Amino acid sequence: MRIGYVHSRAFPSVDANVVQVVQMCRAFRALGHAVTLFIPRHADCATDELAHRRARELFGDELGFDVVFVPRRKILGRMEVLGSVRSTLDALKQRPQDLIYSRNPWSVAFLPRTGVPFIWEAHEEHVHKKSKLLGALLRELIVRTSRRRELVKVVAISEALTDVWARYGVPRAKLLAAHDGVDLQLFGSPPPQEAARRALGIDADKRVVVYTGALKDDRGIDLILESARRMPDVEYYIVGGNAPEIEHWRNAIARLKLVNAHLPGRVAHQDVPRWLSAADVLLMMWTWRVPTIRVCSPMKLFEYMAAQRLIVGPAFPTVLEVLEDGRDAILFEPDDADAMEHALREGLARCRETDLPSRAYEKVARDYTWEARCQLILDSIGS
Repeated sequence: MRIGYVHSRAFPSVDANVVQVVQMCRAFRALGHAVTLFIPRHADCATDELAHRRARELFGDELGFDVVFVPRRKILGRMEVLGSVRSTLDALKQRPQDLIYSRNPWSVAFLPRTGVPFIWEAHEEHVHKKSKLLGALLRELIVRTSRRRELVKVVAISEALTDVWARYGVPRAKLLAAHDGVDLQLFGSPPPQEAARRALGIDADKRVVVYTGALKDDRGIDLILESARRMPDVEYYIVGGNAPEIEHWRNAIARLKLVNAHLPGRVAHQDVPRWLSAADVLLMMWTWRVPTIRVCSPMKLFEYMAAQRLIVGPAFPTVLEVLEDGRDAILFEPDDADAMEHALREGLARCRETDLPSRAYEKVARDYTWEARCQLILDSIGS
């Protein structure tokens, strides 16, 4: 089957949503389908060739699927997503598909015009972050379109989000809950801890907590630094973030005079497993201030499960859809510094035990690979 993935974010990058799209395209390809990604080229890449080269640097080797770069034009100085509609429709005519997939809410407005069955993937309940009016209009458009034959499935990334869209009016028969996943080929065979630490310049004898992900204010980085202050004999590596975020937290570390908190910066996706392998404990971190926290399915969760290291994290409802406290992770009450400290101390004390990491790995290998996710989605539409 020919599957076209339509996306609006600039490519390539290691932004989480772009990484997720790449993994989905690779998984559809691994299942034997011909996959084409229709996506705007990143402004940092002057040519398609440079963009492909940069993609290989970020994701390793060949992508395994075709990429068609579509121009992204602004309308009245903004709304770049809508500005790429004509280019995307033209590209889809030139490269006919049997099924189209997208996670961009605006795509629901124009994909029915292709006459090709399509799937829309929901990642949040608020589909327009800046305008409640536009959000309400777009949500109503999605609900109406979900009753048309062209939109064959609405995939939601958690059970909680499935319930949200059902309440909005999407028919239950059109809804499917499918958590995000992990690339076991990349994350499932981590290097030995000693080798990872040697490559990263981390002392082999230190106790190490690793966090990978965004460094936005709502991610709880302040709580990680507070934990580092309380536990000065533990090294904290906070991996990720853009330049302004890194500078902000570097200043906070200096202000707190922390010598055990480190900001290595953003790394290529293919380099993340080495950081996970270097850890004694992998720390998941979000707060209730994250706008999507009640419905999200963080890729970090599944990457951690594949890394075969002990996981400590907050017990948000969608995390509890996947993990069980005391069985495959140590979970704590969100936004509670004392509970977090207690959980980390327990995790560090038990980090040489293998029962929790082993159960987490068995679960992710069985239920949460990208290939399993894509097969579940295709099975749901009878393909």
